[in-house]
Amino acid sequence: MSQIEDYQEAQQVLEQNDIHIMPSEVHGVISGLLACGLDIQSDEYLEILSDVFNEGQKFNSELKLFFADFYRLVTSSLDKDDLSFEIYLPNEDESQADQANALVAWISGFLLGFGLKQKNYGKLSQDVKEVITDFTEISKLDTHFDETEEDAQALYEIIEYARISTLLCFAELGKGQKTITPENKTLH
Repeated sequence: MSQIEDYQEAQQVLEQNDIHIMPSEVHGVISGLLACGLDIQSDEYLEILSDVFNEGQKFNSELKLFFADFYRLVTSSLDKDDLSFEIYLPNEDESQADQANALVAWISGFLLGFGLKQKNYGKLSQDVKEVITDFTEISKLDTHFDETEEDAQALYEIIEYARISTLLCFAELGKGQKTITPENKTLH
């Protein structure tokens, strides 16, 4: 069983290795990197994660496998046409506040990953710019929830917006980066 199948177990792996971040943030950084065009086949993500989360120090073998599991999780769902990509958050049994805190960490991670690879903000489409602006606002979300049905619905809508927005960014910047092939233009 992978250590990332259970959110709490993933959190323990990070803490035991003195990496003091949420698992959702790891997922967010990787998602942001891929959504802005990091080549899916690249292993550059490990260097980036070590710079961001481990002061540039190489990860031990346990953490390399752990992060590789996250990378496979993101790439396997992000690169499908079935919209199966999901944001990695604690399960629904956890409090809304815990889920909201993890969502804010995911959004912050996404923005970090996106920003590390996206060098030309001016050339982004209006839709992607809007996503980045919205994500910046979501990252400031007040995570105090009253555990009401109304709050649960609002949280669900934000999660769904983040999920679909990530797919939009990947479709525009990530997918296009690796699959562009010139058309054969033959003149007769």
